[in-house]
Amino acid sequence: MLALLPNPQHRPLVLVCDTSQQACSVALALPDGSIIERLEETGRGHTEKLPLMIADILTSSSVGLKDVERLGVTIGPGTFAGVRVGLAAMRAIRISHQLPIYAITTTHAIVLPVQQIAGGNEERQSIVVIDARRGELYCQIFDAQGVPISDAMAHTAKGLVEIIEKQGITRPNIIGSGAEILAAQMQTDDLTCLEMPFWPQAGLIAEWVARQEAIMENTPPPEPLYLRPPDAALPSASSYLTRLER
Repeated sequence: MLALLPNPQHRPLVLVCDTSQQACSVALALPDGSIIERLEETGRGHTEKLPLMIADILTSSSVGLKDVERLGVTIGPGTFAGVRVGLAAMRAIRISHQLPIYAITTTHAIVLPVQQIAGGNEERQSIVVIDARRGELYCQIFDAQGVPISDAMAHTAKGLVEIIEKQGITRPNIIGSGAEILAAQMQTDDLTCLEMPFWPQAGLIAEWVARQEAIMENTPPPEPLYLRPPDAALPSASSYLTRLER
């Protein structure tokens, strides 16, 4: 997919990935303002697919890792395995090419297209809700401009409703794989469950990274955002370097 951003100016060349949900996606933001992205709804198998997708998008765009200036990745909340895969890949490239990594929460990434889809309604806040299984939901609340007004959190649907009511939110947009679960518990008819992908869109993340202020060269790499204890350790960066260099 190729799209031209409005009023393109010189921007850093950005490579991003997302593997935190059921989709595996990568994107490049080029200096001329264009965005190139790839997405596969894999469900699983991110470990095998991601290096191939990164190699494909670089080759088809005539771009090498030596040309990349910034990296971006979702850090969760999400599936334990998925979050680990994306972080390991970006950490590997960071180590080998001394590049900064820009981190974005999965919930923040999901809300990026909401203003376009919701028609610019400035009165409605947005609640991103991810079905975390085990009777829990991952959630984060954003204002009408997409700015976080809460931390990402994990609660039951009932617990989230109590938090939302305490914040006085009565007319929200609800987005994500857990939207209908939460909506069923809320005592209001004036909410909107937006019909949009449940997973982050790498192209929008790449555009977001390109707009950010430069970070310090010695900034530590991002850590995964787990809202409950993970089941396994983060894969080593060296294992991804091997795959990318084949």
